[in-house]
Amino acid sequence: MNTYAESELYRLLTDLVKFRSISPSREGENEIARFIFDTLSVQPYFRGHPEDVRLLPLDNDLLERHFIFAMVRAPKPTSDTVLLAGHMDVVGVQACGSLAPFAFDPEEYTERIRAADIAPEVRKDLETGEWLFGRGVADMKSGLAGGMELLMRAARDGAGLGANIALLVVPDEENNSCGMLSAASFLARIQKEEEVRFLACIMLEPTFAAGEEAKPSIYLGSIGKINPFFFCTGKETHVGEYYEGFCAAPILSNINLMLDGNPEYADSLFGRSYPPFACMRQTDIRREYSATIMTRGFAFYSYLTATRLPGQILSEMRSIAAEALDRSISRYRKNAEAFSSLDGSGNAPRTWRQQVIDFADLSRRAGDMLGGNFGPFIEEALASAPAGSDERVRAIALVEAMVDLCGLTGPLVVIGFLPPWYPHRSSLGDSEGERIAAWAAGETVREAEVRFGETLQLRPFFEGVSDLSYCGFQGPASEMDLFARNMPGWGKLYGLPTDALAELDIPVLNLGPLGKDAHKSTERIHLRYALEVFPHLLEFLVGKIIEKNRITD
Repeated sequence: MNTYAESELYRLLTDLVKFRSISPSREGENEIARFIFDTLSVQPYFRGHPEDVRLLPLDNDLLERHFIFAMVRAPKPTSDTVLLAGHMDVVGVQACGSLAPFAFDPEEYTERIRAADIAPEVRKDLETGEWLFGRGVADMKSGLAGGMELLMRAARDGAGLGANIALLVVPDEENNSCGMLSAASFLARIQKEEEVRFLACIMLEPTFAAGEEAKPSIYLGSIGKINPFFFCTGKETHVGEYYEGFCAAPILSNINLMLDGNPEYADSLFGRSYPPFACMRQTDIRREYSATIMTRGFAFYSYLTATRLPGQILSEMRSIAAEALDRSISRYRKNAEAFSSLDGSGNAPRTWRQQVIDFADLSRRAGDMLGGNFGPFIEEALASAPAGSDERVRAIALVEAMVDLCGLTGPLVVIGFLPPWYPHRSSLGDSEGERIAAWAAGETVREAEVRFGETLQLRPFFEGVSDLSYCGFQGPASEMDLFARNMPGWGKLYGLPTDALAELDIPVLNLGPLGKDAHKSTERIHLRYALEVFPHLLEFLVGKIIEKNRITD
């Protein structure tokens, strides 16, 4: 029997989960946005202050989606504001197999998964009756429900917590974070125009625990993620005259052997290393079968960052590409000489000169050639990708078109970045606000132990990547410019609100419920922690941030 069935927070959680808000989707994401807006709007505070709950359109969004910003203002006017934040979208349910039709009904899904073939540790959690299964229960509708409840309790409590409490709910986090990118511009605008001072942004993403000894966590920041690409060009020839050309496959292979999973390139902070480059795609670029050797291909990687910025990463990519070309040319020469001895021809191998250029250089060359026709050229190249292609494939189509335009021949590697980019962000003491956020996190760890007997781990980064990345940029603005110049289709396929990120400097934390197996068929949330422990710790954390800022001021 579910002992939480009558809980208001539990009902809110299950109501949120029932929306099929798979990202990207016009209907699902807009329906849940309207539900959240309507749920907040009927609260007495917002009936009296309708201007303080807003349903706002995303910038230039083809799906016409919206985000929600709501603020309960303290009785005594103040600019001090603690921002709670989360996303309302979820990933798809393909992983749920035959149970997919029930994935958005958590009670039904939890019952039906009993008959499924699940791992022993999952079965153990299921049999306790303490875990609720379903798509989005952990990632992240339980945290979102907790944030909504805290905001509504603040609306009912006239005394409040001594500062404004705001809630930001965005779509599209599971895709390209278009929701938070639009919201960042909004936050920068109201920070200036409405004189709002954000004391902290608390993201409500769950702890994704692993193993029996895993503990819930509070995070001082969010890991970064960037997607470097390598576009490789060889020289065409018929397979019957193999050594008259140069195959692009060895270049790609050498890059992958040097880079994929290589701990030498793992970023680290405070003695902890984070996973290195992971190859997300490696493919040729050819549109029909022929007897011509493979002359073009590309690979792109996902790379988690704790300290490294685009400039350093691009420099490493240049070195890797150059070494991969050297290895490939050396291997070609060795093979060509050996084959010449075999067939008795005595033909000397061709001489090849390696080239590595970044996309910014390639784009400059193309722009110089086209002048005023450069813009239409970009539009046409992006549209040339096969129908239904995502942003990454369309970006590579632009790279290929520019290589053709400039008449560049291989062996050649073009390096750059693909969307999206999540800059790392943390509250590690670089400002007074960050020091206060870190102190409040430590106090919350102690409160969890004293009040609930829970060991709350304090960790530097939320490692699942989150929208906290867009609460401001920790680094020189020139790094954002370098990324923009080396991302094909910047401003058309993808873009960051660089001006807003330069203006924002919001201390960040992440505190959420305890979940497991996000994005999997066995996604689940620990009910007691989500409904009893987490809400108290969240309110405690908010209170400590406000209290310490008041003392410091």
